[in-house]
Amino acid sequence: MVQSKRLVNALKETLKSRDITYADVAEHLGLSLSSVKRQFSTNRFSLHRLEQVCDLAGIDLLELARLAEERRLRVASLTEEQERQLVSDPALLLVTVCVLNRWTFERIVERYGFSTVQLTGLLVRLDRIGLLEMLPARRIRLRIARNFAWLPGGPIHRYFVDRVQNEFLSGEFDPGRDLHRFSWGMLSEASGAQLRTKIAEVMDTFDDLTRRDEVRADAAATGTCFLVALRRWEPTAFRQFRPPGVSDAG
Repeated sequence: MVQSKRLVNALKETLKSRDITYADVAEHLGLSLSSVKRQFSTNRFSLHRLEQVCDLAGIDLLELARLAEERRLRVASLTEEQERQLVSDPALLLVTVCVLNRWTFERIVERYGFSTVQLTGLLVRLDRIGLLEMLPARRIRLRIARNFAWLPGGPIHRYFVDRVQNEFLSGEFDPGRDLHRFSWGMLSEASGAQLRTKIAEVMDTFDDLTRRDEVRADAAATGTCFLVALRRWEPTAFRQFRPPGVSDAG
């Protein structure tokens, strides 16, 4: 009996990427859908069953094991200390942003003028942190998970709030190219939840478009910041007029 969460998760990813459903697996194995779902949820497969599902997915066990190992090595987030290292060194933070956007070694040098030695040293530091892997011919392989994110309220977030956000918002917005809108209204909890879902969908679209343009050689992509914020809030200048004891919900 094979019982490996990493192997099964890698198999799930492979099936999903090839649009193969649990119903397809059940039909291929001659099992009920509930039985297949139970095997995936408990991460328990006989070696024969695992080979059968791999056959359906067009992958062998060796390749599945390799994918599982790669998945294990993907970084979903950094530690607070690692984020602190990045914000303490502007050059390291800059290179981090560049590589997360799939910039090549040559493109970083051309845009920012690092020497080969300087940039190599910075990339080696990011390699040690685990964000990337340095390959021959100055190639860079990211080791981040698809859902990689900075720590909520962590050093990167605080750096953005303290040093970047005001500069971004105080600059001029070109009406023909940029968008800057501020809306204020009253929202119920249910409406707020619905709006958060819509915002998440727009953020996903932004991420998908940036990933697409990262791999398009003809894409004239430029640095673009997309700031989204939603919170229950009232200006201090307005709160001073509330009678004592009246809350936000009042």
